[in-house]
Formats: sequence, structure tokens, C-alpha cells
Amino acid sequence: MAEERNSEIAYRSKAVLKPEQMESKGLVRRAILSLAGPVIVEQILAMFVQVVDAAMVGRLGAEVVAGISLSFQPMMLVSGIFGGIAVGNTVLVARSVGAGDRSTASNTARQSLLIGSLLALVLSVPGWFLAPEVISLMGAEGEALRRGAAYFRWLIPGAPFMLASFIAAGSLRGAGDTVTPMVVNAASNLLNVALNWVLIWGKLGMPRLEERGAAIATSISRFFAFLALILVMSRAKSVVHFSWRNPKEVARIDWSLVQKIFRIGLPAAAERIVMSGAQLVYARTVASLGMIAYAAHAVSLNAESISFMPAFGFATAASTMVGQNLGAKQPRAASVSAWECWKMALMVMGAMGVLFALFPTAFMKIFTDDVRVFPFGYITMRIMGYVQFPESIGFVLGGALRGAGDTRSVLIYTIIGAWGVRVGLALLFIAAFKWELLGAWLAMALDWTVRASLMFWRWNSGKWQHITV
Repeated sequence: MAEERNSEIAYRSKAVLKPEQMESKGLVRRAILSLAGPVIVEQILAMFVQVVDAAMVGRLGAEVVAGISLSFQPMMLVSGIFGGIAVGNTVLVARSVGAGDRSTASNTARQSLLIGSLLALVLSVPGWFLAPEVISLMGAEGEALRRGAAYFRWLIPGAPFMLASFIAAGSLRGAGDTVTPMVVNAASNLLNVALNWVLIWGKLGMPRLEERGAAIATSISRFFAFLALILVMSRAKSVVHFSWRNPKEVARIDWSLVQKIFRIGLPAAAERIVMSGAQLVYARTVASLGMIAYAAHAVSLNAESISFMPAFGFATAASTMVGQNLGAKQPRAASVSAWECWKMALMVMGAMGVLFALFPTAFMKIFTDDVRVFPFGYITMRIMGYVQFPESIGFVLGGALRGAGDTRSVLIYTIIGAWGVRVGLALLFIAAFKWELLGAWLAMALDWTVRASLMFWRWNSGKWQHITV
């Protein structure tokens, strides 16, 4: 009876494929879209906020754009630590839900949030006081340094809530619920847009805070998202459920479960730290070419965020479906779902790549009207067109490998690609060959090509099926 009950719980999740679904690509893709669709919509809304942020702040000048963009890199470095906890949490939640074990899934989410919140509070305090030094270390100077430091400092109060929200949303996605994070983040993003308008430009009687206003708006919206997700997970009908009846139980740390989370999460955290560290050095290398070149680089990356929406959506679907189907003892279903996720991502991202290459100026004008950046952007946008193809593999199969718990392989491939190829070749192309921004972007394209090839080989080998979590 227990096995039958567990099977019914697992099959209620859209991520676990039933035997009859395996015989139809249409049914598999429908299951994928039911998971990826809300994530893509969520990313579209998030991109909308980024566009509004970039458009509002971009009107303050190229130096402000460069300073704020440089502040993103150290924040991503810190996010890598919590991203690892989130990955370990999501993998274990997905496996537990696939096996029909709601209790373990809920306890895993609670432990991840508890540990993540404690770490976030510890790391946020020095970030507030060291903001100018951090942005200076990134290579900013003059007005870009002053504006970037102000933005970074006021982003810090919202950082713990952002990081805890990552973990909470990951718990729900691992359980197969991608709709709730979409709704919560949609509301949070709309709040962010409204507060941006008020605080950046000084509307409704508020002072004009410019870049500080953008950061404060982001921090407030992140707190709202965190609070909403916790309230949703407190409902009894939530698959991943928190009960607040016993405060001591809520605060109790289950070290055996924490060890499992970190066994999967530490390589994922190391991967993100390695990637963020490489991006930090890479960004500093690009910044050495001048603030206008770096602004063009930043604008191009903002444009590329459009293609990240389907990439992240299908990667999330792949991770959830692989984890839950392995938990349900269905490795073939895990394999089929991952390949279909990649094929669907390839079609969308490939089309975006063609548009990037054919209409570079149109995409750049969405984010800036500073004509000084356009000559640089013509180069970067066309390279970006090619990059969409290997990125589709890297995003989706990387997500599938993480969903299987094979985070060590992804870490190794990231070290090879991000540091050995991207950073190494960028320094070579810029310093030795004098290719400037072209050299930096060629190095990034080669990085994605190498990583995609390695991930494709690893997934095709089938070794991920035997990873023990």
C-alpha cells in the first residue's frame, strides 16, 4: 500500500512521465512545456524589469551603466555559494517527490533555507562597508566607481532575501511547481518597476535617488518575494510544506541531511564561484579597454538576456524531470525528457541567434541611446548569434546533469572552459594580438563551444544515471 501511495504522489507531478507518455514525443513535450512555460514567462517578466532598469539608469549616462554593471559581478560571486545550496536542495527535493516522500522533500527545503539564511546574514554585513573597495577592485574609476559603489551598497540589504528566495523557489520547482514562483516573481517585478519610477526619478514627493533608488527598489521587491514564497510554502496543501507550530523543530538543524545537501551542493557552489570568478576577471579585462567599450559589452549582455529566458526555462524543466524520474526509478524517462528539453531549447535559441546577427542595432537600442557604444556592439551581437547554439547545450544538458546530482562533472567542465579558455584566451587575444573587444568575445564563444562539447559527451555516456544522492 505504501508503495502504491508513493507512486500516486509521484505521478501527480507533471515531471514524472507515465509509461504511455514515453511513446509520444508530443506528450513528453507537453509535459516539458507545462514546467518550462511558467519559468519562461517568469524570465520574460524578469527581463522586462531588467530592460526598464537598464533603460531608466541608461539615461543617466554610460559611466553609470558601466559602474552598475561592474557591481553585478561580485554579487554573482556571492550568489554562487547560495546557488550551490539551492542546487543541492532542488536535486534532493526532486528525488524525494519522484519517490513520493513528501516529508523528506519538506525537511530538505527547511534545512536549506535555515543554513542559507544564516550564511547570507554573515556575508551581507562586510558587503555594506566595503562597497567602494569591491567596485574599485573590479576596475571602475571616477564617476563609474562612485555610482557603482552607491548602487552596490543599497543592493546589499535585499541580498539575504534574494538568496533565500532562490532556495525557496528552487524547492517548489524541484517539486514540479513552477507556477507559484512565476506568480510571486511577477508581482515582485511589477513592484520593482513601480518603485524604480518613484525612487530613480523622484516621483510622488520622493527624492531623486538615481542609481541608489534603483538598488533600493530591488531590495524592497526581493523582500516581498521572499515573504510571499514562505507564506505559500506554509500552506498545508503545498507539496513542500513548512509547519510553524513547533519553533524548536523549525530551528533544528538535521546535520545528516545538511551533509547530503552539501555533498551535491558544494561542487555546484564551486562551479558558480569558479564561473563568477572567471567572469569577474573577464569583466575586469574588458573594463581595461575603457568604459565605453565596457558599456557596449554590458549592453550586449543585456540583449543576450532575451535568449536566456527559454534557456533557463528548459534547463529548469530538464533538471526537475531528470531528478524526479530518477527518484521514481525511471532512468529512460529521465534521458528522453532531457534530450527533448535540449531540442526545444535549440529551436528557440537558434532562431534568436539569427535575429541577433541580422539586427544588432535594433537590440542594442532597447538598452541605450548612447551612439558611442554602437560600433563595438556590432561586433559583439554577431558573435552572440553563434553563441546561442553551444549555449543551448550548456544550459539544458548542464541543468540535466545537475538534476541527476552529477555536479562534479559540470564543475570540472566549467573550470576548463571559463578559466582555461575564456579568461586565458581573452588575455592572450587582448594583450598579445590587440584584438580588444573582438578578442574578448571570441574567447567567450570558444569557452561555450568547449563546455557544450564536454557536457554533450558526458550526458551521452549515461554515467549520470548511477550517481548516488
